[in-house]
Amino acid sequence: MADVAEGLKPEGAAYWSRDLSDEDRQPVYVPGVSDGRPLRPRPLRKGQKTEAKAKGAAASTPAPMEVLERIGEEAGQQGPDKGETKSASLKDLCPEDKRRIANLIKELARVSEEKEVTEERLKAEQEAFERKIRQLEDQNVLIIKEREDILYFFLKKIGLKWGVGGSEELTARQPGEK
Repeated sequence: MADVAEGLKPEGAAYWSRDLSDEDRQPVYVPGVSDGRPLRPRPLRKGQKTEAKAKGAAASTPAPMEVLERIGEEAGQQGPDKGETKSASLKDLCPEDKRRIANLIKELARVSEEKEVTEERLKAEQEAFERKIRQLEDQNVLIIKEREDILYFFLKKIGLKWGVGGSEELTARQPGEK
């Protein structure tokens, strides 16, 4: 798709050629490039050169500290005469950015309120579940106690009927007898 024009332009510039395989592909939308809006170049900082130097692939990704320094430099540019950093304020923003900030603050307040309501609801549900668990544990203890009482009563009755531990003699039952 992009071929190098050797000898036609200085420094081996690239140009676009039409290839037969291009007809089979759908055009691709690239945000910021395909929408037709004019691009605004950034103003160069003091000491920044216009030509980019060719660096290796490893040098193309800046170190994290370099990125943080660049962000700091862009956020507060040096004052021309005093050498102090200029602090950003709401006055410096355009109305659209002010509107965005106001909407973000409203959204943050709404989300914070939803979070509080959700936390309260979660706490109430947790307390209800804990009460229900305690109630079920108490019921379980009562059921176990009742089962032991029934088992004791049943074993006592069987022991009396068969004469185990009682004064009655052991009698053999014939099949069909009650």
